[in-house]
Order: sequence, then C-alpha cells, then structure tokens
Amino acid sequence: MSYDEDTAWIIWPEYFDKSRSRAQGRRVNRRLAVHGPTLEAVEKAVRALGLEYKLESDKLYPANWSESQGRIRVERSLGKTELLQRLGRELVAQRS
Repeated sequence: MSYDEDTAWIIWPEYFDKSRSRAQGRRVNRRLAVHGPTLEAVEKAVRALGLEYKLESDKLYPANWSESQGRIRVERSLGKTELLQRLGRELVAQRS
C-alpha cells in the first residue's frame, strides 16, 4: 500500500512514553514503551519497518501542547494497534 495523506495513521511520540499513563496518552503496554521518546527515534522505527511516512514537526500533541515535538503520518498498511506494537518493539530494541 502506498502513502495517502488523507488516510494515513497519525503517530505521536507521546504514545510510547513510559512515564505517561494511558489517561495521559500512552497507547502501548509499558514493556513496549521507552523513557522520553523523540520524534527522530519514532521516525527511525518507522523507517526500520519499511513504511512510507511524512514528518510534521510543527504539530502539537493536544494533551502536551507546551512540550510537543511533532508527529508522523504513516501509511495504513497495518491496523493502528499492530503498527503501534511493532513501533514499540522497535523503539525498545533501539534503546538496548
């Protein structure tokens, strides 16, 4: 599947922040999360999965607008839950 901006998944680094609770925006299990994920680290994980994407570093995460670092739009070749889990595994692997 190719990248289509209108249907792409939006991925925020905050989804993978181990210090956040689910209510604060973490979307993956704590074992798939890391401390202080960066937009660059998430981009590297997306690239490692071989997916097409677009960086939007000027966007602000609504629940963390004062410290947000941007977001990534990723092609919809996987379901969002599966995509987040694979990205989480890749982020953890990058850190170890």
